[in-house]
Parts: sequence; C-alpha cells; structure tokens
Amino acid sequence: MKEFFDTYPLAAWSVVSVLMAAVVIMTLWEKVKWWWFNTWVSFPLIGRIARLSRDVNDDASFPGWYKGERTLCQEYKDFVHVQDEHDFNEKVTYLTKAGDNGRKATPNWIWLLTVSMVFVEAMGFSYVLAGYTLPGASENLQQTGAYGIAFLISVILVAFTHLAGHELYKSERIKHARREWIENGRKPKLFTGTIPLARAQSADDDMPTFTQLCNRVGAHPGYKITILTVIFVLLVAGLATYVRGQVLERELEARVTLSSSQASSAARSTAGSLDMSAANVRLPAEDDAANRAADRKAVADEADIDRHGGWATFIVLAFVFVFLQILGVIFGYRWGFAGENSAQAYRDIGNGRYSSYSAVREHYRRIADTAQARLSVLQQKMMMRNSSEGTSGQHLTKTFRDFMQETRLADAAERVNERTHAAAVAMHHATPLQAAAPVAAAATAPRPTSGDSLQDTMAQLDALGEDKDAKKKMMAQLPEELNARVREELKRRKDERERKAREADAELEDLL
Repeated sequence: MKEFFDTYPLAAWSVVSVLMAAVVIMTLWEKVKWWWFNTWVSFPLIGRIARLSRDVNDDASFPGWYKGERTLCQEYKDFVHVQDEHDFNEKVTYLTKAGDNGRKATPNWIWLLTVSMVFVEAMGFSYVLAGYTLPGASENLQQTGAYGIAFLISVILVAFTHLAGHELYKSERIKHARREWIENGRKPKLFTGTIPLARAQSADDDMPTFTQLCNRVGAHPGYKITILTVIFVLLVAGLATYVRGQVLERELEARVTLSSSQASSAARSTAGSLDMSAANVRLPAEDDAANRAADRKAVADEADIDRHGGWATFIVLAFVFVFLQILGVIFGYRWGFAGENSAQAYRDIGNGRYSSYSAVREHYRRIADTAQARLSVLQQKMMMRNSSEGTSGQHLTKTFRDFMQETRLADAAERVNERTHAAAVAMHHATPLQAAAPVAAAATAPRPTSGDSLQDTMAQLDALGEDKDAKKKMMAQLPEELNARVREELKRRKDERERKAREADAELEDLL
C-alpha cells in the first residue's frame, strides 16, 4: 500500500477520494436520489418531461389520462411510502410496548468507525503474526497471510462485541420487567404469549406494561454471547501480548548474540594488528577479559532496558485492545432494538424520520406538491404539442393527488379480492361439515378492520355487487362511527343517482 502511494500518488488519492464520495452518497442516498431525480425530470431536451411530452396518446386502460401523465406520476409515487394511519400507529405502539420507542438503528458513521477500528487492529496483528503465520514461506507471503488472519479475528471480534452489547440491552429490559413483576406480587402472568407485529397490538392493552414488554421481547435474560465475548477478547489479548513478547525476546537475543560476536571479532582483529605492529606489546589476560565482560554487560543492560520498555508497551496495547472491544459493546448496547420485530417496525415508519403521522402527511405533501408542479409543466407541454400537431382539444386537468386516490382505491379493491379468495380457498379445503354458512358468509362479506378508511369500506361494499344480505352483515360489523359515515355516503350516492335520473328524464322530455 505504501509503495503504491509513493509510486502513483495521483491515482492512489483519486481512489481514496472516490471511496469517500461513495461513502457520503451511501449515507445520504435518499436525499441524493431525490435531488438527482428532480434534476433529471426537468433536464432540457432529454429529460423525462421533455421525452414524455412527445407522447400525446391516451391511456386506454385509464380513461382521462395520457400515458405520459401516468408514467410521471408513477415515478414520483415511488418516493411516497403510502401507509394507513392505523398501520403507522400500530407500529409505534409495538415499539412503545417493546420499550424501543425513541431508539435508533446503528448509524452509518458508527459502522464506519467500527470498520476503521477493524483495519487498525488488523494492521497491528499482522506484524505480530507475520513470523508465525506460514513457517518456511517467503516474507511477503507470510505478511499477506498475517493480514488475512488478523482481519478474520478482528471481524469476529466486532460481530461478537456488537451482539454482546445488544444482548446486554435486551437482558436489562427483561430484568427490569421481571423486577416490576415481582414488586407487583407476581400477578398477573409475566408472559402471556408472543405478539408479533402482524397481530393487533391492542391484544394485551389490559395487561401491565411489564407483560406487554415480555410479550414482544422475551421473558428470560441471557448472557451466553457476552460470556463468550469476554473469554474470546481476553484470550486474544493475552495471546497477542505473549506473541509480541516472544518476538521481542527473539529480537533481543539475536541482538545480544550479534553484539557479542562482533565484540569478539573486533578484539581478535585488534590483537592481531597489535601482534603485527609490536610483537613485544601484549594486553594482559585479565584486562582483556574485563574489557570483554564490560562489553557484554553494556549489551545486556541495553537489552534489559528495551525488554522492560517493550513489555510495558505491549501491556498498554493490550489495555487499548480491550478498551476498543468494550467500545464495540457500548455501541451494540446504545443502538439497536430489543423487540423481536422492532427493527421491521422502525424501518416501516421511515427509520426514525417521522415522529408522528402528521410528519408522514407533511412529507407526502412536499412530494405531492413537487410532483404536481412537474406534472403541470408536462401537461402544458403536451397541450402545446397537441395544439400544433394533434387533433384533440382536450384540456388536461388530472392531478397527482387524483392519481394517488385512484391508486388507493385500486389497492383497496385488490385487498378485498385477496380476502375473498382466501376465504374461498379455506372453504374449498374444509370438510362439508366445516364449510357451513359462516364460512360462506366470510367469503362473500369480508370483515373490515377498525383501521379501514371510508374509501376502503365503500370499495368492499362495491365489490359485493348486488348481494344485499352480505352488505348488511358487513355493515353490522362496522364500528359505530364508521357505520354512520358509510350510511351518509350511501345516502349521498343514492341522492346523486336520483338527481342524474331526474336530469336525464328532463332532457328526454325536452327532446321529445
């Protein structure tokens, strides 16, 4: 890596810049995607509006719409996370009862910091393991193998520490719930059954908060991953310190041996030169031995100083290593969710973007206003093109909200068909005794939930056709408020039909 930066600095820093830009784009992907789409839609000549305005054909499947209009609306609809207020509140209720309301998923910058820690750890381990990774291999191959093994160890450590932190948080929530249960006299039951996100969250509204939490998180704390993480961290820290110490001892031993041999060679060379220059001048044996002992002692003292400093450094590195793992555990404890379906609920309500359903509506309003502005530009261009090349004098009056309303009605009708089909399949697979009137009634009159809107209910009634009995059964199952609204809508439709009939009769009378 260093050689690459020294040899090709421009290319190396270009790669680094591209990677950093990619990280920023990934972090802000939704905003970048929205900005780029609006830029591309309004781009002159080759943008989406410029290209769609050339198609002035009606959409035969959707009367009153041009194909270009629906295409642009559909592309903007991809930015709208359509969800019912009841569904939104159900997910918020799940997070609240699981004790996860207000928590967030692990931020991207935390993962980036964790990856950086992994890289630093891998670099440190690689130099320690280089001499013992592949004995007998070349130095470059040993270094490459050491990088791989160190990286694997670091990744395992990061995974273990993150899971350990998550386990500690979850166990703490369960212990807190059990403590409240004990203080309440162990009544009622602590755990009455798992309540997933797909079920109605009002199923345990009559239960205490500690029971609601355990129904979504669990009733028994666990520390298996935490214990394994502690053992693994201490084992790696101890073995890494030991290997570093052995490498240091080997280097010091080699240095002492080399210094002693160099001193002996120097002494012999000096003695030989003295013999040649002055044969009668000889150094006494005691002085020569004292000089050699002094040289060896100096080398040994220097080695002891390096040994003490090296071991102190390794101990500090071991503490730093353990602290980094503790930091990973803290990250896992600080972010994440305890509930079994809390992560899905958090994602479905916009990853923390919306604090309430009014924020959802505000986000939808901003997108709808932008989409309507672009749709108006497209309609103006299409009418100008139609005036010069087409033969239709139709004025385009459809809006983006009309498109969304039609989409909702189509989705509601599709849900009715799905429920009807599911009931029919259940009736088909049931035995003759089981396929009695209740099942048939369920197949013809699906029961709406309390969260269905007026539009959904009216779509279900329309799907029942002329079956008045099924409609009456369905109306009887509606909540009182929704029942009153449906009756008002039915009365309004009846008055509208009678008004149109009177107008048609008056027109026919005038013609005759």
